[in-house]
Amino acid sequence: MKYYQLTGKIIIILALLLAGCNKILDVKSNNKLSVPVTLDDFQAILDHAANMNTDFISIGLVSADEYYLTDADYNAMLYESDKRLYTWQPDYVSRLIASVGDEWYNTYKGIYACNAVIDGLQQNQHTGIIARNIKGQALTFRAARYLDGVLAWAPIYNKATARNDLGMVIREDPDFNKPSKRYSVEETYEYILNDLHQAIDLLPPTQISRSRPDKSAAYGLLARTYLYMGQYDSALTYAEKVIQFSKELIDFNNLNSSSNYPLPAVNGIGTETIFYNVMFYANPLSGSVAKITPELYNLYPTDDLRKLMFFRTNPDNSIRFKGSLSGGSGNLTGISVGEIYLILTECNIRLNKLAQASEYINTLLVKRWKKTKYVPYQFTNATTALEILFKERRKELVFRGTRWADLKRLNRDGAAITLQRTVNGQVYKLPPNDLRYAVAIPEDVILLSGIPQNPR
Repeated sequence: MKYYQLTGKIIIILALLLAGCNKILDVKSNNKLSVPVTLDDFQAILDHAANMNTDFISIGLVSADEYYLTDADYNAMLYESDKRLYTWQPDYVSRLIASVGDEWYNTYKGIYACNAVIDGLQQNQHTGIIARNIKGQALTFRAARYLDGVLAWAPIYNKATARNDLGMVIREDPDFNKPSKRYSVEETYEYILNDLHQAIDLLPPTQISRSRPDKSAAYGLLARTYLYMGQYDSALTYAEKVIQFSKELIDFNNLNSSSNYPLPAVNGIGTETIFYNVMFYANPLSGSVAKITPELYNLYPTDDLRKLMFFRTNPDNSIRFKGSLSGGSGNLTGISVGEIYLILTECNIRLNKLAQASEYINTLLVKRWKKTKYVPYQFTNATTALEILFKERRKELVFRGTRWADLKRLNRDGAAITLQRTVNGQVYKLPPNDLRYAVAIPEDVILLSGIPQNPR
């Protein structure tokens, strides 16, 4: 894989774009300050990994039940907002705008880069295969950012309430001076789906790097989106399309469990990765402080190789995570082959196709267990099958950021899961369907934009 460096002029453009210049793409320039014009310019914007592939939202993982902090590590947290997020406080859970770790800023930084590319392609009347590919990439990146955001800052999709629930601020062009408006959850999901459906017709089957989205990336994001919406027939359709392109699973029997990062990577991208994105490395998630909950760790039987590949025992016998599919320290949030097999399994269960569901889960798990030790599932009851499926989602997608949205949709569907943490002797609880599952938007964003805050 090759990361492309932005030219100096494009760095300047993005800096001005994010600083709030009006219609920056229309500004005439000199040799030191010029706007992106060529196809190479627009591809370079999308190949800038620091803007496009990193700093996806960590809010959900910080808030979910996969890890805990000791009192000492909690008390030593540098940012009060991290402490408040960890204990599910209703407000002031974000860092100041445009500071390191401002997840709203990180999200819209990526969105505005996509808008600059899409607008620039149109303004410069670029056509042809290369232009179509670039536009398809920008649409996919934009959809990925909006999906990331709506799962963090809005209620989970509920058909009965989605038209009234507050969703994301939708921005379609690089003009920062247009007033911000929060669209509904329904409108936000429609926007995400529209971007992805457009992208499918524009993207090639493969790209030179998995940091560039291809058709299977767009199909995978569609499958994930429809799954969270509870539209299982559509989710199944697009998950099936993914494995027409990407279906190779890593055999964990061939990995070295003593390695710091056992899962293989090619130029920093995990080999099961379909679309490479990693989340912001929030302080509470640091490997030196985040301890895996015993309840989660004990879900892995001895012969499940993920217990060896995903975790390491600390000197104090607590457990830390080491098994990122990125092949390094970054926690992958992008689409992986393993996630697609889980989506295929769940959708087939939901549609009462239990034989097909059994086949898909077995295809995944036989690659995760010690040879000859795995006993294949034969689902005969949908309720039991779903219980197994969600246990396997927790185990396979640990530290991937999916658990928060899974908790939201499970509680939407009646699971009645209450989260609990004890800090300095005080017990904090998050009941099912609590308003705090839609994390508070940064207060300075509310002040500057005038958009409504999430109900508390």
